[in-house]
Amino acid sequence: MKQTGMVITAFSVCIALSLLAGTILLLNVKDFSKYTHMLNTGKQSCESLLQMRLQERNYLLYHQQDALGNVKEKINKLRKLFSFYEKSRPDKDEAWLLELAGWEEAINLYDRLFDQLVLYHDAVEKNISAIRDLEKRILAVIYSRMNPERGIIGLQEIRIHEKGYLLFRHRPELPGERSFEDKRKEAVSNLLMWARNDMRIEKLMEKDNQLFIEILNNYEGQDDTLLALKREGEKIKNMCERFWEEGNTRLHNAYRRCLFLSKTLLIMWAVTAIAIIYSRFRYKHPGNNEISP
Repeated sequence: MKQTGMVITAFSVCIALSLLAGTILLLNVKDFSKYTHMLNTGKQSCESLLQMRLQERNYLLYHQQDALGNVKEKINKLRKLFSFYEKSRPDKDEAWLLELAGWEEAINLYDRLFDQLVLYHDAVEKNISAIRDLEKRILAVIYSRMNPERGIIGLQEIRIHEKGYLLFRHRPELPGERSFEDKRKEAVSNLLMWARNDMRIEKLMEKDNQLFIEILNNYEGQDDTLLALKREGEKIKNMCERFWEEGNTRLHNAYRRCLFLSKTLLIMWAVTAIAIIYSRFRYKHPGNNEISP
């Protein structure tokens, strides 16, 4: 009778602990979908961000007009990913909601900055095209003069220094080295000196100078916009990585808790079963402690 009471007590304790552990297991398993959703959001957003930056580079370097639509598409996909996550998140954590609002603002700002970058980029291309058209008119006037070779060389020097600025404007200047803008000004002075107060060339070169100044201003605005884009891009990148890392960490921790509880349940029932079997075995086959006569 005493042994039966012990068995009932052991089973009662095991069942109570099993119910507690099972409840905790169920809560952790229930969180798997939430953490998986966070992990998938981070993965998809990282992929979209990478594709967006690649398309942006294709537009700036190779002037691929179809890249514009692709960049906009990826920006909208990022916006939808975080908006969907915000709406589908079961718990309304205020800290997370505030961060999501900040990240959504970063995406919107990135979108506006990219539109501004496109305007600067198109303006530069338009000004360069206008300079090329103007160059034909300047050459026509130079060829109409006697001995045009010096004028052609002077115009080529102007274009060489302009291209030097466009290609190497980000390169740090060496000590004592003159800037491409100063070299261009000198080349323009040499050309006007050769022209000997020819009003046709002077007017055309004045227009050429205006276009080059517009190019400088647009490039300056483009560079500032690129820096701002880089800042906002880092914010979005950190956001995507935050989703990935936190989702992965929480999912791993939930898995470890479930594994620990499962092992605990298995060990608890195994120990209980062994103890019960051992006690019943001793009850049926008690040890002979008496000394034989």
